[in-house]
Amino acid sequence: MLLDYLRFQPSHGDRAVIAESAALIGRTRAGRDLVLRGLATLRGDGESITVGDDVFFDERATVHIADGMIPATIGNRVTIGKYALVHACTLEDGVVVGDGGVVMDDARVGAYAVIAAGSLVPPRKVLDGGFLYAGNPAAPVRTVTRDEALQFAQAIRRGNAADPVAATGLPPLALPDVERALATGMQPRIDNAYVAPTAVVVGDVVVHPDAGIFFGCIVAAGDGRIEIGAGTNIQDNSVLVTNRARGELVIGAGVTVGHNVRLGSARIGDDALVGMGAEVGDHVVVESAGCIGARSYVEPGTVVESGWIWAGRPARRFRELKPAERQAFGRFRDVYIGYSSAYRGR
Repeated sequence: MLLDYLRFQPSHGDRAVIAESAALIGRTRAGRDLVLRGLATLRGDGESITVGDDVFFDERATVHIADGMIPATIGNRVTIGKYALVHACTLEDGVVVGDGGVVMDDARVGAYAVIAAGSLVPPRKVLDGGFLYAGNPAAPVRTVTRDEALQFAQAIRRGNAADPVAATGLPPLALPDVERALATGMQPRIDNAYVAPTAVVVGDVVVHPDAGIFFGCIVAAGDGRIEIGAGTNIQDNSVLVTNRARGELVIGAGVTVGHNVRLGSARIGDDALVGMGAEVGDHVVVESAGCIGARSYVEPGTVVESGWIWAGRPARRFRELKPAERQAFGRFRDVYIGYSSAYRGR
């Protein structure tokens, strides 16, 4: 899918291979030999995405920007694994990001570096090329040669990747939960909200006004129930799945659920934030204005208190939110309400 955004049209060079469910959006410019596997999403709406030649994005890989502030720049011969996220950062030539890895705003990863599966590169971090990095946050493990980085890249591209760049337990393209939700015959109720053309919303799901469910997302209630509050945004390739046995998923108003999040039964209070790439177990409660850090794993039954950041794997109380961070949550909400309106008005 090549999708305009406002006046911006995406483009790519010769010999592109783009899956039917993948999306190339807005001010995205890609070079030759681009490969986008199923539900890979390059969303250049609020800023530009520039992609070099011979770049590979595996299933559910996501690229986005920081609205009006930071573009995403990806060099030549870069390989991005399944369910990995590249957000408003720079990847130099030959970088490999393993399955489920997250590279955050204004970070820079040097040429032929390898980011291990599930690792987090925090905002503004600069990583030298020629190393394998792993962990949360990512730290150097050992040096890697250019040839070794290329071998990791080829393994991802051929579909036979192993440690350290492969991960297990990632959401597949199709989920049995979607079929179960369809079998209930319950229809979603969507009130003046945006649902992207590559997103799936099935079952007893209520979506309130000005909310947005973006590209590649799955929202499947099974035989249970999901509610998404007004002005809440569910960002690209997030997977929200529950059923009656697991319990309801109720998300309040003005909530930001970042890209590539996995979320089951929970109660998420108004104005909360679930960071990019986070995994949230069942029966979690996030109180109003609570925050889950990027790539965190929140154990089932956890209560994330109002005004606090929980981070880590497993997530633990990290620190109180600063006033500027609380204000930023409001900006994220407003930016995404604007995105929802603009996409609906195409």
